[in-house]
Amino acid sequence: MFTRCPQCKSVHPLSAELLAHARGLVQCGECDRIFSALSFLFDEWPSGQAHGPAKGPNAAPPVIGPGQVDENASESEEEKARKRNRLAWGAAMALLVLFTIANTAWTFRGPALESPLVSGWLSQHGWVQDEPDSLLRDPQQIQLISRDIHTHPTRSGILVLSLTFVNLAPRIQVFPVLEITLLDATGQPVARRRLQPEDYLRPGADIEAGLAADVYLPVLLELGDPGNRAVGFEINFM
Repeated sequence: MFTRCPQCKSVHPLSAELLAHARGLVQCGECDRIFSALSFLFDEWPSGQAHGPAKGPNAAPPVIGPGQVDENASESEEEKARKRNRLAWGAAMALLVLFTIANTAWTFRGPALESPLVSGWLSQHGWVQDEPDSLLRDPQQIQLISRDIHTHPTRSGILVLSLTFVNLAPRIQVFPVLEITLLDATGQPVARRRLQPEDYLRPGADIEAGLAADVYLPVLLELGDPGNRAVGFEINFM
């Protein structure tokens, strides 16, 4: 069999034993170019002008040996550029996948943490700390369902305020502080009062237990009537 140098077109005879010993790489005996003989291998003496003139059967043999070859030297600059591009694209795609996973996890972190399977796995691996005895404090998750205010039917100077609110959070919350503001016709405050849980819950209620999720709590309060100036009211949870 024969191989031909891609640079000077010199043709060199080869044997399968020498080719295996050199792991397919040879150095041209004419121009010292190192190349892969497997890429330019012929069973018979190559001919034709498309690859340059042959030098004849007595051409100088190639230098063959693992100590005299360089595997990277057989690669063209174009091949090296393609490898660099593939590595760059691979790194970019890996970063894109990691960014997508991180962004998705952050976006859906709330529902994911509510899952017992996910929260259990995170707790097991130390990512989150279990706080089974702590109560949530998130007034924005408490929604007012109904409200009404009217004068007391039998006591003068007293207003009766009834309201119902619900805990929409997925966990038990502390009972909120109620801020009740009476307003005049222009929307300006006439009177304001803040009530702690012990001020509006029935006697004997377990305040430490908190307000469970999806529980509707009715409240009935008696307030001093500031007179005709108060024509409206608002309630805030704190």
